[in-house]
Amino acid sequence: MCFCLCVMLMAAETGDEAPRYVFINKAPGIEWDAGHPDSFTRDGFDEIRDAINPSGNPHLQLGVSFVFDFLRYDLDLVAQSLQRFLELSLKTNMPVLVNLDGMNWWGHRPDLWNWWDPDAPGYDPDNRHNVEWYDWGPEHAVRIGWRNWGHQIRVLPMMNMASPAVVKAHQQALRRLLPLVAEWWQALPENKKWLLGGVKLGHEVSIGVNAYYYPQGNALADMPATQDPEHGLDFSQGWHGGLQPLGYAAATTLGLKDSGELARDDIAKIIHGYLAMLAKEAHRAGLPREIVFTHQGGNYAPWEKTMPWWPAFNEWSAPGWSFYFTDPADADGLGAALDKHGTGRWAAVEWWWHGENAAGWRDHFERTLSFRDCRFVVVYNWNCGLSLKQHPDGIDALNAMFGKTPAL
Repeated sequence: MCFCLCVMLMAAETGDEAPRYVFINKAPGIEWDAGHPDSFTRDGFDEIRDAINPSGNPHLQLGVSFVFDFLRYDLDLVAQSLQRFLELSLKTNMPVLVNLDGMNWWGHRPDLWNWWDPDAPGYDPDNRHNVEWYDWGPEHAVRIGWRNWGHQIRVLPMMNMASPAVVKAHQQALRRLLPLVAEWWQALPENKKWLLGGVKLGHEVSIGVNAYYYPQGNALADMPATQDPEHGLDFSQGWHGGLQPLGYAAATTLGLKDSGELARDDIAKIIHGYLAMLAKEAHRAGLPREIVFTHQGGNYAPWEKTMPWWPAFNEWSAPGWSFYFTDPADADGLGAALDKHGTGRWAAVEWWWHGENAAGWRDHFERTLSFRDCRFVVVYNWNCGLSLKQHPDGIDALNAMFGKTPAL
């Protein structure tokens, strides 16, 4: 049975008329930049719709996704950019997924992270409590991290996501941005509310994954980047990827422990608390659980050695995870986690699983969307990295799914 027919039957049986979505993510800083509201033009929407015509299937909608890094820029500029993004959704009649993240890029807040350079903005030695530690105690605060989203780069230190100052910064930003989304959505007529496909909170929330730390990393910070190790993470060695574990600061802040071994479940509890905090802010703003999704990170094969699935669940949202080159049905423990928490609803909030041809692409899209109650897939990205824009077979597969061309 094809995916389109399955979705129609499910909607008829459950009374759920909300569509499912394929969102295409526009990578920040290439065409659109949350620090430059004027960069948000309708060309970014039209380009995707010109390539993929969604008009043939009312049960599956094509939309646009964007990540607003709210600690990376002045918050006023981020708010203006978000408002333009929402306005363009209504003007183009294309649904959107609003991504709000404060963890991966926090360069606009040196008052939170600069504990080591008295000659730079924001310096405060007490900021050691706002960043992660590589062992028990603030004397082990990190001042650098590394990230690999295609190639390794240096980034700011991993934040202590339980720090009261860090949590307060998130809450202040979310209490400015989430009401903009809620008010826009609530003002839409009933036959247009599908334009908000979801609000995604966090972006691969994890510890030591997107700001990992090499042993003796602080010493490396004073050396040229050309001398950095390049081997990166190896999750066959466990949740810390074989590198220096982080999470000691958050565990201490939360009172989980302040000595001994830092365990996988300790990290999971920290992640769960952070995501729940974000989702509670969406609830506070008036957004219903059905359209709010978390984005947990750290879930990789071998599944039993890396982060469990449960940190993504909370009472104010549905769970979401990244899937690269993976059938969700083969992700050990995912189905059991959905069963345990009494929900089939979830989303592939970051996704790439290309096929050898258009039929292979379509099979991968449909396998993902048909696993339990998957509400949407977010393709990363349109315009950088693996780039759907450069994969005509993927575009052909989507056109077939949306009914523009005959089934493949």
